Amino acid sequence: MAPTTRQQQILSLLEAQGIAAISEIAEKFDVSDETIRRDLKVLSADGIVEKFHGGVRLSQSSAEPPFERRLNEAADAKAKIAARAAKYICEGATVLLDNSSTACFLARELVHRERISVLTISLEIARIFASANSRHRVILPGGELRAEDQTLTGVRTIEFLSRFTPTYFVTSMVAGSPRGCYDFDLFEAEFKQAMIPQAEQTIVLMDSSKFEKSGLIRVCDWSEVDVLVSDKVPDGIAAELEHGHVLLADDTNGTDGADDHA
Repeated sequence: MAPTTRQQQILSLLEAQGIAAISEIAEKFDVSDETIRRDLKVLSADGIVEKFHGGVRLSQSSAEPPFERRLNEAADAKAKIAARAAKYICEGATVLLDNSSTACFLARELVHRERISVLTISLEIARIFASANSRHRVILPGGELRAEDQTLTGVRTIEFLSRFTPTYFVTSMVAGSPRGCYDFDLFEAEFKQAMIPQAEQTIVLMDSSKFEKSGLIRVCDWSEVDVLVSDKVPDGIAAELEHGHVLLADDTNGTDGADDHA
C-alpha cells in the first residue's frame, strides 16, 4: 500500500534528520502520539522504518544511502528537467545551485557549457564540476557539513551567500500546491527564503510527483518564482505563475537561454 500524505511527510522528516522521537513527530504534525504510532506501524510492516523505544528511524535498506536514493527517484524526469533548464541559463551567468538531486542533474549539464560561476551549498555539486576538470569558477560557503546529503548548513552559510547577487538561484521544493512552495527542513527553507530576493531570477525545478505531496514549512509564493521547469504542471499552479514562465521538460523545441529570455 502506498504511504499516505502524512506517512510521506514522516519519511521526509526521517530522511532529513535520521531519527526522531514519536512525541516530536506528533508535535510537528499536530496529531496525537497514538496517531503517529499507527502510521509507524504501517511503515514498519512494509519494512520502511525501524521502531525503537520512544522513537523511529529509517530501516537500513531505506536509509542507505538516502541521497543516492533521491538521485534515483524519477531520474528520467529529473534529467529532462535539467536539460531544459540548462537551455534557459545564459552563458557567463552566475548560478546559485541548492543541494537538491535535480540540481545535481543540472550540474551535469552545465559542466559542458561555456564558463559560468557557480555558488552552491552542495559538496556533491562541487564534486561534479571538479571531476569534470571544468573551467568553471566554483564558490563554496563555510558551515557545518551534513554528512547524509553532503550539504553545508548553518547561519554563517546563509550569511556568506547573502553577499552575492547571482543571475539565477536554481532550487527545488519538496512539495508544491496552488498556495505556494513547501519544504520539510528548517535550514533549507530559511536558505531558500534568503536567496530568492538576492537573485535576478529564481528557477524552480520540480518533477510532477512533487505536486501530489504536501510540505511542513512554507517557503514562498509562486509569485516569487520567475521560472518553473517541470515535466507536467497542474493548471492550478500554472495559473499562479502569471508573471513567470513555465518550461516543460518535453519541449524538444526549447531554445537556448538568449532566445528564452527574449
